[in-house]
Amino acid sequence: MHGKIQPGVRFLVTAALLWLTSLAVQAVGGQDLFEAEVPVTSQQPEERSTAMQQALSEVLVRVTGQRELLRTGQVRPLLDDASRFVQQYRYFTVPDSTPPELMLRVRFDSNGIRQALREQGVAYWGDTERPDTLVWLGVEERGRRYIVSAQDGTVAREQVQQAARQRGVPLLFPLMDLQDQAQVRFSDIQGGFFDRVLEASERYSPQAILIGRLNLSPSGSWVARWNLRVAGNTTTWTDTGSQLAGVARAGIDNVADSLASRLAVTDSGTLGNRVSITVEDINTLAAYARVTDYLESLTAVRQVQVVQVAGTSVDYDLQLHGSLQGLTQTIIIGTVLEPAAGEAPGSYRVRQ
Repeated sequence: MHGKIQPGVRFLVTAALLWLTSLAVQAVGGQDLFEAEVPVTSQQPEERSTAMQQALSEVLVRVTGQRELLRTGQVRPLLDDASRFVQQYRYFTVPDSTPPELMLRVRFDSNGIRQALREQGVAYWGDTERPDTLVWLGVEERGRRYIVSAQDGTVAREQVQQAARQRGVPLLFPLMDLQDQAQVRFSDIQGGFFDRVLEASERYSPQAILIGRLNLSPSGSWVARWNLRVAGNTTTWTDTGSQLAGVARAGIDNVADSLASRLAVTDSGTLGNRVSITVEDINTLAAYARVTDYLESLTAVRQVQVVQVAGTSVDYDLQLHGSLQGLTQTIIIGTVLEPAAGEAPGSYRVRQ
């Protein structure tokens, strides 16, 4: 598909493409979805082989968003030959552990795994489609009530963070500074009065909000109530368990399952739908580069082509793995684009 690019913007487009090329080689911050750590008792080859399978199992659940995947046998061929996906590994001892705890850290080949999942027809959940989730977590135990903050070192925060790392869910916690304390009280979270919580969340500009209530009952069991809000949709559920780690893990598992069910993409390897979209309010070279780079990073997008630039509006031709509806669903939770109000499907504007 060919289009006309106005002469006055040819330099802008060319310069932006050069800038995007430089961005592509920069390291991406945040968690490495293809790295996992597992405990071992020795460095013997037999145990290392088993540990690599365990590490790959964790990575596969993380990048597909499917907890039940390992039970289906669909990825059994990958696990049986886990070593072929290993890029590097190393042993280390957990600092200050008594007795010393030996761990194996394994880094797997992202392209190899993604290709293998495509061949098996398994959905893939990319890092671009993982929304930052703001967590308001109220905890009540043994007469103590508190809201978990970004700075504290509570066991509750540690357990939730650990579960989130295992599933690849990026979390944010509120600062609970004077501004947060003036807006949100423990009773708001405990009583389910979330209007003030949602108002206080605006300063963090989260893509999703998770409100949790963890209560330790007199019998010693934990009761957890969760409320997940993303793109205007709300999901609620409850969990119970004898251990804090268990209810924390179950809560984050449900968050990951819910997000992946919307955002993971099945890539059959065949050509998908071709759609045209228009993005408005691209006023600068930086905005152009940001939008184009974002579209190219989406798992749902196979290929991006600029068709026409007219003023501050850019027309793109996209080759998709899925549908325009699926692409829109991904864009809605993102921080780069938003649907243009009152416009036809496929019309977006840059988020300010």
